[in-house]
Amino acid sequence: MCPSRAVSYAYDEIRRNWDDTDWWSNRVQARINGPITRAVRRDCATDVVGADWDTLIVLDACRYDLFEEVVDTSAYDEYDRTESPGSATSEWTTRAFAETAPHGDIVYVTGNPTTSRHAPGAFHRLIEVWYEAFDEELGSIPAEAVTEAAIESHEEYPEKRQVVHYMQPHYPFVRDPDLQFTDWGGTGEIENANADSRAHDVWEALRYGYVSHDEVWAGYRRNLEYVLEHVSELVDAIEGKVVVTSDHGNLLGERGSPIPVQLYGHPVGCRHYDLITVPWAVQTIGHRRAIRVGSVGSGTKADDDAVSDRLSALGYVE
Repeated sequence: MCPSRAVSYAYDEIRRNWDDTDWWSNRVQARINGPITRAVRRDCATDVVGADWDTLIVLDACRYDLFEEVVDTSAYDEYDRTESPGSATSEWTTRAFAETAPHGDIVYVTGNPTTSRHAPGAFHRLIEVWYEAFDEELGSIPAEAVTEAAIESHEEYPEKRQVVHYMQPHYPFVRDPDLQFTDWGGTGEIENANADSRAHDVWEALRYGYVSHDEVWAGYRRNLEYVLEHVSELVDAIEGKVVVTSDHGNLLGERGSPIPVQLYGHPVGCRHYDLITVPWAVQTIGHRRAIRVGSVGSGTKADDDAVSDRLSALGYVE
């Protein structure tokens, strides 16, 4: 864009949004805070693929401190906090898998449609649980469906590393219908008569004061407790070196830097400590698997519209 057109565009944007605090907050994060923190913060992110694991269990959007509040970390062989390559699933998937592909030694079982968009042809096989098992009443992909598919995948591909990506504790909070917000932009993916349409998602509702920090944290916690029940079932059924981690956390009004705007959810490109610090829990069960590299599969079976619809239903804004 030429300089004069850029100035005109910026002027029009400011003129339309000068009194919109959300717009200013988002622009400050995207244009100032994000680039600065990415430039000055040393990137010590974990090499997800290069780490030693047979099964990588990904709890979507699980903060490290929430995990430590719910889980007895001393029960693992090892536990640490680690730095995620991304602050949102799209960024994490791209940096951890798409940019390091191909991965002929990995089968990826996913409850998150983002995998199908950002790394569809990166793995020996991509098992898209989200495509078949989306529950419109829950507004999400049930954890039990992911566990069932993961157990079957371990049996079918005993010589492959496995990534098992659960949708929870990412919003929506399946045990808290009072915290369902469904301003989905007309996609029609969720038909919940009890849903609150005042906000797009729980993070926007928190920003506007429709719900309290304690209410959101409690719902977030119950969503983690829900998914961990099904993770336990998976772990009981498999052997090998298992790592439980997350792609990113969530922010609940923490302030960014250097300009201290409040941040909510998981904005892309934000290197805030509470957003990119995730659990890394290690447990070896029985025998390690003998891994063999194979071919890379053809990718997703879903078209782009299907991916967009499901992402919208899960509260992603594209």
